Amino acid sequence: MPVLHLRRAFRWQAVLRVAIVIAFTADLAVFPPSERLQLSVALAAAYTLWTLGTLWAAWRSHRSFPSWVYPLVDLALLTALMAVSGNFSDPNWSSPISADIFLFIPVLASFQMRPVLTAASGVLAAASYAIGTGIGHRQQPYWHFVSLHTLFILVVCAGCVLLSDVQQHRVRSIRELAEHRLWLLDRIMAAEEREQRKIAEVLHDGALQNVLAARNFIDEAVCSPELTDSLYRADEALTAASRQLRSSVRTLHPEVLVSGGLVPALEHLAQQASERGKFHAEVHSGIASAGSADRPLYWLAREILENVVKHAQAKNVTVSLQECDPGGVRLSISDDGIGISGDAMARSLSSGHIGIASHRARIEGMGGVFTVRNNASGGTTVDAVVPLR
Repeated sequence: MPVLHLRRAFRWQAVLRVAIVIAFTADLAVFPPSERLQLSVALAAAYTLWTLGTLWAAWRSHRSFPSWVYPLVDLALLTALMAVSGNFSDPNWSSPISADIFLFIPVLASFQMRPVLTAASGVLAAASYAIGTGIGHRQQPYWHFVSLHTLFILVVCAGCVLLSDVQQHRVRSIRELAEHRLWLLDRIMAAEEREQRKIAEVLHDGALQNVLAARNFIDEAVCSPELTDSLYRADEALTAASRQLRSSVRTLHPEVLVSGGLVPALEHLAQQASERGKFHAEVHSGIASAGSADRPLYWLAREILENVVKHAQAKNVTVSLQECDPGGVRLSISDDGIGISGDAMARSLSSGHIGIASHRARIEGMGGVFTVRNNASGGTTVDAVVPLR
């Protein structure tokens, strides 16, 4: 959640630069500079390109520079534009943009959610305006006007600093809550795994051993000709029971995940699910492991494949584990079944079935993204993208 919040803030910061481009474009059109018009247009074009570049980076979720570079570039380009276009030295004091455009600097910086950076940007913006206007009007100074506008920029800066501090505290609180939720989920999952391991041990040491012993007794009694047919049928039933018990033991305690890794574990899950659901399953993998996310992704895959077996009526299922940019792992499970209604998960949760909801919370608590969507050609696709650690 904090990562998504920062990404959204970076995008809106980039969009706000478009307003600045519109503002100085209108100013150049209404109050065209009498001198250095070509240089003014060149600087305006440079800032427009900077704006387009930040928009592109924001929507690609990519930040090429440290956070302090953005307000510094904004301030440098806008100050140069004001100086070259003559806004600082306008003898009629008729252009509002020379003072008001510097208000955008602390506002833009506040999106970074770093109060110190916002304060520094606002102070530099106020200083740039005061120095630039003072030098530009040194022949006809209007210090009351300049002082009040400088004070106004600082007041806006103070508000932006407070807003940035509030947002920073909010993001920090969200991060702490997410970490605490992840800790709770880890405890819950650990407790669940312990209980499943106990059940697996009980099944292995109790029921499964009894079934195997019964099979041995039957093998000894096969020598009796009159009981052969009945004993063969009993042997078939016990063979099926032992196969089911072994499958349950492996599902409850995924030894293949521990010994073989995530990909063999997913292949084993897919094979088991295909046998029970009577569908064709394939596993595609571009990586061998998701690191610390192996277990969460395994339990998620088990839950999803179980739902496919019970509800999807699918003919084909594809499980894919791939690395994705930037630095993440995507587990995708797609089927060609009947799909899922929009409120199915909400109804399932309200009826007490928290399987998918708990896995979603765990994936998002790890800083990942969990999505469920219907395919255009039919069926459902579940995607889980988690950071690769």
